[in-house]
Parts: sequence; structure tokens; C-alpha cells
Amino acid sequence: MNKLTEFWESLEEDTVVNRKLLLFEFLTAIFAGVLLGILITPFRSITIASNNDGCCASAGCGCDDEDED
Repeated sequence: MNKLTEFWESLEEDTVVNRKLLLFEFLTAIFAGVLLGILITPFRSITIASNNDGCCASAGCGCDDEDED
């Protein structure tokens, strides 16, 4: 507990922060926020293709034969 109070009191001292360190802190916070947002976001459904024609994508489904007639 004594080390904790010493650390708490040391936080009031004035310190100089390097601009590069400050930039890396901001970038880390932004990337952590993006990653946390990706992990927390609820996914309802993911559509990779539009599937407008209602035809299956695999070969031999008969869609190409209908277009040629």
C-alpha cells in the first residue's frame, strides 16, 4: 500500500512528453478503439455477393443453359 501511495503522489510532478511518444499514444488509443469496436459490434448478417439472379454459383446448376436458349 505504501508503494501505491508513493506512485499516486509522483503523478503530480511536472513531466515533459516527447512528441513522438505522444503521437504513438494517440495512435495506440485509436487502433485500440477500432479493434474494440470491431469485437463488440453485433453482426446480424454478412452478404458477400449480391445474389440478384437467384442462380447458384457452382458449375452445373443449369443457369448457363437457360441463358443460351
